[in-house]
Amino acid sequence: MPATDQAIPELEALLDGTVEATAIDIWCGERTTVQLGVLSVDVLASSSAATDYVRRLFAPASSLWNPNPAKTTGPTATMRCLALPPGRVAALAERVRHRAAGSPAPVLMHVHAPAAWHQLPAGPVLLTDPDADIAPQVIVRHPDGYTVITCDDTDATMNAARHLREIGYRRAEDDGWVCLHASAATLDGRGILIVGNSGAGKSSLALALAAARGGAFLSNDRTMITTEPDAAPRAVAMPGPIRLNGGTLQALGFAGARQWDLIRPKPATDTDWQTFHGASKLHILPAEWNERTGTPLTPDATVDLIVFPQIVQDTAELRLQAARSGPARELLAAQCMSPGDDVYVQDWLGIRTSTPDRLAGHGARVLDTLAGRPALSLRLGTRTPYAAVTAALRAALDDQTLRT
Repeated sequence: MPATDQAIPELEALLDGTVEATAIDIWCGERTTVQLGVLSVDVLASSSAATDYVRRLFAPASSLWNPNPAKTTGPTATMRCLALPPGRVAALAERVRHRAAGSPAPVLMHVHAPAAWHQLPAGPVLLTDPDADIAPQVIVRHPDGYTVITCDDTDATMNAARHLREIGYRRAEDDGWVCLHASAATLDGRGILIVGNSGAGKSSLALALAAARGGAFLSNDRTMITTEPDAAPRAVAMPGPIRLNGGTLQALGFAGARQWDLIRPKPATDTDWQTFHGASKLHILPAEWNERTGTPLTPDATVDLIVFPQIVQDTAELRLQAARSGPARELLAAQCMSPGDDVYVQDWLGIRTSTPDRLAGHGARVLDTLAGRPALSLRLGTRTPYAAVTAALRAALDDQTLRT
């Protein structure tokens, strides 16, 4: 049954603390279960688009995110997600501000999404900033999970998945996983971690490697890493869309991707997305990329080679150079999401259990281990054929001198 104005009385009572969260289950006709590590989360939504996006975003299933577990294990939680007209969501948010006790506690859901926690009888309630350029959203925290109230637009499709990803990320972080600003792919089962700033060519290189013979795509832009004694570090994707501009798509041989029917909205035709460095980009889920290009996906991989790419405009340059462990560690640290690093992500749901010192220890251990792996600096031109780049990196994987 879809969420309509008829759900408003139950939602108001929920905020007032006079009913339990189960009172709104009647408006959540769509259901799925996600396994986040050992935590099992039942997702109840008013729209099938929300549950479908959860399944699509977390594909393929991994040890950290499994959108279709055959058998659930460990503790359980519930996330309810209702989509309402923007005016209704804004009115509920105003009700929270009017009835909240004490001062709000500000947080950042991401760099462009300021929000604040408010204390109500129902418990802590998170509201997006009404003055920010984002749709209003209300998140009620319960002892056993969350109720997420979003606008009935594209964001409603994605918000449940975003919040599940945040929960899974914090649990993985507590378990010793560390997130790097990196993409990854495999060649013949051997993992290549591609690390660098935005615009360095991480996504396009990972896709090119994945499309090669024996290749598979692992992750775009965010990669989770864990280490164990006497074993190669292991990588798992942080679920997210692949963000590509028109120039990159053309270089990969998919200039017609602008016509693809995708879940995420496409850039407007009057934006700069067709250029190599356009700020507007096409957002394609890995599952969608697999369906439209046939590129295999992999849920995890060992880290057998690290590549630091640098794009050179309007050339066909291709140059590989071994990276020493000291400079490599510095480059890795600059892209590591751990306390003290400027790319660290805020724990906006407030569910982290580890201390900053413990998290910093996880980060240092992962960085030290990665710095001991074979690493290359790669300069490639925008006119360099990706087939040549793939061949060079395949040869590097086989080069025994890199392993010393």
